[in-house]
Amino acid sequence: MTSRHLNKNYSNISDNFIISKKMKWLPENKDCKSLVIYGSNLSSTVNYTYYNRIVRHMVQIPKNLDSLIVGIILSDGHLFKNKAGNTLLSFKQTIKRFDFLWIIFLKFSHFCQGYPRLDISRLNGKYYCLIYFSTRVYPCFTEWHNMFYVNNKKIVPLELYNMLDYEALAYWIMCDGTKAGTGITLQTQSFTVKDCVFIISILMYKFDLQCNIYMQRKQPTIYINSKSIKKIKHNLLPYFPISMRYKFNL
Repeated sequence: MTSRHLNKNYSNISDNFIISKKMKWLPENKDCKSLVIYGSNLSSTVNYTYYNRIVRHMVQIPKNLDSLIVGIILSDGHLFKNKAGNTLLSFKQTIKRFDFLWIIFLKFSHFCQGYPRLDISRLNGKYYCLIYFSTRVYPCFTEWHNMFYVNNKKIVPLELYNMLDYEALAYWIMCDGTKAGTGITLQTQSFTVKDCVFIISILMYKFDLQCNIYMQRKQPTIYINSKSIKKIKHNLLPYFPISMRYKFNL
């Protein structure tokens, strides 16, 4: 954890906050003093006690999760900001894709208080069984909310060119990519046509992909043709668990 957002004039982190005697803290670790790569030893905090304001402001997201966050926010991930300005990340999938959700959950379990939960949704008279998890609310997730949301509506940030890499694209395809003949369609209906044109320009210039926009129920989707998918397949597959590789059955 770091405290980069705290006032440098204070010698003690606790001086930044009003503390009550009843505040609860994380368990102390006085045994392990080994040097580790930042972000490599973030174990699960599921069922940990309530985090006070000081701990929440200390928590930061390691850089190795940036691409994963970009990929899922562009698709099935959502950020919700409360009135205090803190934000949680939520990720939902159908129960058939539990194994994929569990992989994502394990990467975020350090930021979660509870395990994934079931949710029953009704659409057009049919019931669907879904599974989801949510993180605690943290100021560090608010930084992502500020990039990807305007007036609580998800947008495509102008910085996406620098954010998007093969790992982010892989998670985006796993979440929102569907087989379309011998190519893949990104289900981008939540974005505008202008957003999709911007996305295509990034996919073309950064990854040399051939893409088209197709309208489905008056909403835009992005089609990546089979030659382009075959060309970048070896860059994407390392991030795909076996259960998700059916998307490359070209």
